[in-house]
Amino acid sequence: QVGRSTESPIDFVVTDTISGSPNNDETQITQSTISRFACRIVCDRSPPYTARIFAAGFDSSKNIFLGEKAAKWKNPDGHMDGLTTNGVLVMHPKGGFTEESKPGVWREISVCGDVYTLRETRSAQQRGKLV
Repeated sequence: QVGRSTESPIDFVVTDTISGSPNNDETQITQSTISRFACRIVCDRSPPYTARIFAAGFDSSKNIFLGEKAAKWKNPDGHMDGLTTNGVLVMHPKGGFTEESKPGVWREISVCGDVYTLRETRSAQQRGKLV
């Protein structure tokens, strides 16, 4: 589990930094664009070795945790889905992961693991289009 919180459910703590300071050192910023409980990455340890990413975090009771301002909706199948307040964004480079690869298109991941086009702003209540 990844996020900016230092609470025990978080395995990897990530913080924002300001780059390009006069002393060439990175300074931590106070208003983070990283959610406290940003996402969970689940990898199969046996073939076919798939990896899945799910936006939102999970508390100590293993329940999904989203902030009050997070976009939420009910899917046609009746399941709830949503996006973290700041979004969990992924990009697959064109040409794969090589030295010659070029940046690809950024996408946003939902709680249920669906992939969407980016919202108008990172914290907008209206989700992008399902990809």
